[in-house]
Amino acid sequence: MEEAKFRRLLARLGNDLSPDQHIELRDHLDRIEGDRATDIALGERCREVASARHCPHCGAGGAVKHGFDKHGRQRFKCREKSSGGCDRTFNLLTGTPLARMRKPERWHAFSKALADGFISVDRLHGSGLGISRLTIWRWRNRFLAAQAANQAVRLGGVVEADETYFKTSFKGSRGWKRGNPRAARPPRYHGAPAIKRGLSDEQVPILTAVDSNGGIFEATINGLGAIRPTLRGVIEPGSIICSDGIRTYVDLAADTDSEHRRIPTPVRKTKAQKLRGGKPRRTGRLALGRVNSHHERMKTFVNRLARGASTVNLMTYLGWQRTVGRAGFGSETLLPEALGLE
Repeated sequence: MEEAKFRRLLARLGNDLSPDQHIELRDHLDRIEGDRATDIALGERCREVASARHCPHCGAGGAVKHGFDKHGRQRFKCREKSSGGCDRTFNLLTGTPLARMRKPERWHAFSKALADGFISVDRLHGSGLGISRLTIWRWRNRFLAAQAANQAVRLGGVVEADETYFKTSFKGSRGWKRGNPRAARPPRYHGAPAIKRGLSDEQVPILTAVDSNGGIFEATINGLGAIRPTLRGVIEPGSIICSDGIRTYVDLAADTDSEHRRIPTPVRKTKAQKLRGGKPRRTGRLALGRVNSHHERMKTFVNRLARGASTVNLMTYLGWQRTVGRAGFGSETLLPEALGLE
């Protein structure tokens, strides 16, 4: 459209449209934006795959173009087995969380709704996306799974490390109703305490490390003995590791040529001591404030905003919590990241 005609059209729209027509026009433009955003992201993904030619099944290079699928997307075929390949075909979505997902025209609108924060299936279903509740639940897991591995690979500087615990959860399981319970205990409802006191097999330990640059690393561990091998390849040499003094952190510091600082647990003050106040905190004094604050945000997100999460999906939800709090987070980043774009 010529620029002059476009300007006249804008002027006419601004003067002649009724309020209802304004709303309809806005919705129409949102749909166009969603269609174009998905097409652009898929086009970038296709260009990356065509440039790399790496098979997502076996990792071999040298794949060749192999026609188009029923949606018009470029397909590729790996090299023959005699040449070191697997002779399998793939397209631009193979190996991504969005593989085999349908209705691409609604992907952008769905990611835009998710970017508003954690939104329940009921709220998503009532927002007019035009997809069923089951599809919303599955899509949400797909988009969240793309964020599970989105965390710091290396941590340096001042690194605060500690563990936190979540109660084991079989949310969504029908085992107790069907007579095959998932655990040897009565069913536990949301917010109920664990049956066993203290740390037990009813608790899932999550190892968390936060550095002074804002990097975050989280991992599920089987016990305190797994802390050292889990963080050995994450901590950069020459760092300062702050912990509560467990021996494994001291060994970890020795493995990474780092310095270890033990942060003692603060003594709980009485009411009279709190009223008297205390000495101001010295600037630059090492503490575990960053990792403790992050633990509080984790618990708030999972237990309150998400209304609890199954242990199977716990790391997925924690990845989503990190994504929401990340600088520069928005709807324009969710779809490309789900497609594996940089």
